[in-house]
Amino acid sequence: MKIFCPMCNNHNLIPDEELSSNLFSILCEKCSQLLSVKIVVEALQVVKSEAAQQAGASKNRVSDYIRAHMDELNLPVLPILAGKIRQAKQTPNFSIANIVDLVKTDQIIASKILELANSAAYGGLVEITDLKRAIIKLGLSTTEMLVQALENRRIYSSDNIYVQSLLKELWLHSLGVALSAQTIAKLLKMESEAESEVFTAGLLHDFGYLLFVQALLQAKDFKVDLEAMNITEFMEVAFEDHGKLGAQYLRERNLPKSLVTIVAFHEDIPPEEAENRQLHVVALANQLCKKVGLGPVHEPDLRLELTESAQTLDLNELKLADLEVKCEDLVKTVAAVLG
Repeated sequence: MKIFCPMCNNHNLIPDEELSSNLFSILCEKCSQLLSVKIVVEALQVVKSEAAQQAGASKNRVSDYIRAHMDELNLPVLPILAGKIRQAKQTPNFSIANIVDLVKTDQIIASKILELANSAAYGGLVEITDLKRAIIKLGLSTTEMLVQALENRRIYSSDNIYVQSLLKELWLHSLGVALSAQTIAKLLKMESEAESEVFTAGLLHDFGYLLFVQALLQAKDFKVDLEAMNITEFMEVAFEDHGKLGAQYLRERNLPKSLVTIVAFHEDIPPEEAENRQLHVVALANQLCKKVGLGPVHEPDLRLELTESAQTLDLNELKLADLEVKCEDLVKTVAAVLG
């Protein structure tokens, strides 16, 4: 780490491994001026020395840690109940009772499904108290997607109080992108399979951020003052690599290639994926949620009609404005139920 002396303009070099705390004092090597140093968030000290950069070393130590320790990160189990529902729907003797029995295995999810069926977001005009009737009203596809969303909520949790607000914002964004992608898919009259895929991809598109959160909690290679870290600082550290690392993690756990592709490229679509409509749907949903402020990033001046995805999907300014209102209202209603 370089520590600048304002008295003599000398750069004092201190190896990272010798930093014993986030607040310390040193004597300038050149003029002996006492310098007080406070490292607010050591996670931001991810840019290595000029010599290391010239040698081709990575600039982001947190990313390096994730690549080296990906299998050691203590991450929650990926959603499984939604997968069981999907499998049950494909069995020859499938019936609605099979889905009801599966949902009943998780009482928290069952109660939330009932609550959602009675919510304004899903046309709750007559009170429903029976789980089977709730699932019939919502439809099997919607029920499956909502179960995914409920399970996904659990992934964005931690006992560490200093990352809870960050995780809540990341979860709100993932829910927003999933519901917005589904709404866009319906508008474009995409097939139900594609609609389901963009919803799932929306829930998981920012999975890479969870890797960064867990790395900051777990790593002993660098010190992090989590209490002082704010969301903007976290995004500066994690944004560049979150797509690639999230995709790598999900690929190694045998998630479908089409879903992994969306996770990898939702922020920056390469030329070879220019015709991938599902990718464009999720990318546009991601930008829409940023524009309306659903999640940690708020970009109110974003011109959606000028984005590559909006133009590829042939969505004009009028349709996009309508989507903004619909998606923001839907997300806030569903998020209030999910908690």
